[in-house]
Amino acid sequence: MPPQESPQSELDHQQPFVFRGANFSNATGSGKKSPDEDGDDISYEPVQPDHGPAKSGILTLGNLTDPIFQDLDRNSRYYLAHFADNVCKDLVARDSPDSNPFRELIPLTNTHPMLLQILIATSAVHWSNMFGPITAIPTGLTDPGGYLSQLRSQDLVSRQALIDALTAKQKAMGHLRGVLDTLDPAGSEVALAAMHFFVKFDLIDLDRNNGKGWQAHLEGASSILALLAPDSARHASSRMLRDCVIADSFIYHILGSTLATGAIASRIARYAFELLPVMKRVEVNSYLSCPPEILQIILLASQLSYETPCTDWSLSAADQALELIDQALAFDVPAWADRLRELPNVSDIESRVHIASAHRSAVCLYILQALPLIRAVRPVDTHFLVGDILSHLGQIHEEDPYFKATSWPTFIAGAETRDAEKRAWAMSRMFAIWRICPWGYIFTAIEMLKATWQMQDSGTGSGVNWLQDLKDMGFDYLIV
Repeated sequence: MPPQESPQSELDHQQPFVFRGANFSNATGSGKKSPDEDGDDISYEPVQPDHGPAKSGILTLGNLTDPIFQDLDRNSRYYLAHFADNVCKDLVARDSPDSNPFRELIPLTNTHPMLLQILIATSAVHWSNMFGPITAIPTGLTDPGGYLSQLRSQDLVSRQALIDALTAKQKAMGHLRGVLDTLDPAGSEVALAAMHFFVKFDLIDLDRNNGKGWQAHLEGASSILALLAPDSARHASSRMLRDCVIADSFIYHILGSTLATGAIASRIARYAFELLPVMKRVEVNSYLSCPPEILQIILLASQLSYETPCTDWSLSAADQALELIDQALAFDVPAWADRLRELPNVSDIESRVHIASAHRSAVCLYILQALPLIRAVRPVDTHFLVGDILSHLGQIHEEDPYFKATSWPTFIAGAETRDAEKRAWAMSRMFAIWRICPWGYIFTAIEMLKATWQMQDSGTGSGVNWLQDLKDMGFDYLIV
């Protein structure tokens, strides 16, 4: 990042923000559950923004008395409330009212219309997923996400929330060009925050009409990263917000490079030296809880894979790939956890150890797929790696806040295994993650798993390299 001087960060000017008088535990209420006609499935009668009567006991938006809300319409205030109370919980490892930096974005919406609209859009599409019609999803469906999307389109309340989401996103896109044309280092932090919520919108939405939209938004984020000035935030809370936004952008680049084609890894690798210290600063509160050292190995493997064609059987590339596997296997997870234990307010070491260990073995499986020439040089026990991943993930239960961070290793292990029982476990795990964290990319992962298994069982794929098979089929998605 260029070491230019810049005006003080806008994140540093914001005042502490409190939703005065708002009870956000009821802001969106889970709605009233009622049995369907057969009495078997459960459907929601959701609490509606402005598209129906308010339910008693639900937050009245008049309680949101902070001045920044007063010029907003009722729906916008409602969706910002949902963002604060529900969306923000999905963005960090552990949520609490005074330790989630993403809530600090809300006061910035008063002076940044693009940020306002993309937060409303993200919240509305999340609401549409969270309170859409609930039904049993037939396990044999090839595209369960498409099935739920169709149900959502037939539900008046969910459909209206989706319309609100798409309308707000379109408004945000309208502001985007003007923001990028006048971007300077002082405003680049807010612009980066807004851009990375465009990616989150794509991850949450069930519809994939523009399946590669997330790549365009990541490319925009990497361009903004180049403009970021040296950290000028004086307040710890402002610095944490900046760091979390940068860290999430880095994570999305790294994990996006594993399953997508293109030079995503090469594009972000140039900033790795500056970004890795940021990752270390936020690793306690990062939603993924994957050690930065492991993420760096993924990045290096993705970059090497992009630069090494599948037909390149040079020993140099194989040696580099094997060295990355050795680095991953040698990473001392207990020692990493011991360092975290020395930090304040870290009491969930056991869960973090299981998450880190699962990612460590998943990285090794990914490297074998991304650089298959390794197999000709040294045998690697993939059965052990799959078993290790599933064993550690099995210790992370649904009530654990880190449960939502298990989709990438679950996908990698599920795609690698030929064992029917382990496949069923991986599939069940994905659906469980959806119930806790209703982001549409989960169904992308499910669809990709089903396609992989179909190829493996029918013999229509390569037989070994499921990653390349998926790319050949046009799967080019982000699983986080």
